[in-house]
Amino acid sequence: MDNMITETVPWLRETNPNEATVKAPKTILDKDDFLKLLIAQLKYQDPLEPMKDREFIAEMATFSSLEQMKNLNTGFEKLADNINNNLIPALMFQQSANLVGREVAYLDPDSLEEETPEILTGMVDSVLFKNGAFYYLINGQQIDPAYIFQVGGLPNQGNDQLSQLMERLEELLTILRPGEGETSD
Repeated sequence: MDNMITETVPWLRETNPNEATVKAPKTILDKDDFLKLLIAQLKYQDPLEPMKDREFIAEMATFSSLEQMKNLNTGFEKLADNINNNLIPALMFQQSANLVGREVAYLDPDSLEEETPEILTGMVDSVLFKNGAFYYLINGQQIDPAYIFQVGGLPNQGNDQLSQLMERLEELLTILRPGEGETSD
């Protein structure tokens, strides 16, 4: 495994909370701006004609709705971020790992410029995660999954050896068990 490439997968990367984030200029009013406007309106209202209860309740309901929409939006952003950065790469890795040990047919990456690319076959030795993408190590080459067009079954998992072993065990058990009429001392 001398050619093993290691890179941190997205769901294991650490984030630094001390990194400075640059805020974009504000183009949309948010709940804080709405609250500031409401306070300014209450502060500078005409004392002879104060805001009516109904208007105030409507303003507060609007503020509450705005806050809940903001919370929903934040929740959806976190969910989308979690799916994109954790769930999808983990599923892709798991799916890619299922090909390890399988025979595949793939296009030779070195002959892709030719009119008829060469077709190669080989066993998937391992899965690599490199630069945010998965590659298969086949015959010592890193192969992009897009070049694989045929996947064979798993090689014989030793069923023949297992059946031979079971037959041998049966023979041993026959030898070890006393037959009819025989007694063990």
